[in-house]
Amino acid sequence: MDRTTLIEALRGHVDRDARIRVAWLGGSDATGRTDELSDLDPMLAAKAGDIEGVFESMESWLEDTVGIRERHRFPDPTPHGHPQAMYLGERISEDLAIDLVVMDVETPVADRFLDEERHGTAVVLVDREGWFDEPVSLDRNAHRRRIREHLSTLAALHPHLMPLVRKSLIRGERLDALTRYRNRLLKPLCDLMRIEHDPDRYDFGFRYLDRDLPESERRLLERLSFIGIDDDLSAAVEEARREVESRLDRLVTEFDRSDRPA
Repeated sequence: MDRTTLIEALRGHVDRDARIRVAWLGGSDATGRTDELSDLDPMLAAKAGDIEGVFESMESWLEDTVGIRERHRFPDPTPHGHPQAMYLGERISEDLAIDLVVMDVETPVADRFLDEERHGTAVVLVDREGWFDEPVSLDRNAHRRRIREHLSTLAALHPHLMPLVRKSLIRGERLDALTRYRNRLLKPLCDLMRIEHDPDRYDFGFRYLDRDLPESERRLLERLSFIGIDDDLSAAVEEARREVESRLDRLVTEFDRSDRPA
């Protein structure tokens, strides 16, 4: 079964099951970036007492429709707070994973992943609760506070994390140094680039950088990321350190200036 046919079958299923109060497609369908490798990201909402029943209903439907080859239910609570499971089907492409989320219908608007600036325009399958009567926009003030807090955390942690990378280099522990380099320097550098160029998705990490960053910034990250076995990791570490520190200084100054009362 191809992806389009599966979506239409899903639309019919969620329409028939009245316990599913709201259903939509997120991910690449919402951002308009689907291709032949895209997963399917159905997002459902149900009453708290119906959530497990909805998972059972969805699994039964998947088994009948495409056959379930692999499944994984994430332990609760998930990082985002909503029950979640992933499936691979027997009669669909092995690249077509189904990433299912079933949230409580009482979930606050801010926690539904519906703000278009961050998550795109949802493809609505059913809406019995009026969730999509009006578009959901990002709370700019709250979002700016989150960015400011993240920036402050990056600035506070950097002096403590940089020595960890250097210690691994000095000890000759290249794999440990490489892991720390990516997590303690490249990830903060990516976050700082996003804060500057794509603040709506400042916390999306390395995903979608072809869309979200200027080409020169993306290429800089790529050059610093792909370190060959014979390359001098210490030189890359030093360049990444300079990039992080200069951007931290600039962004913290800009935020401090803009936060001052007029």
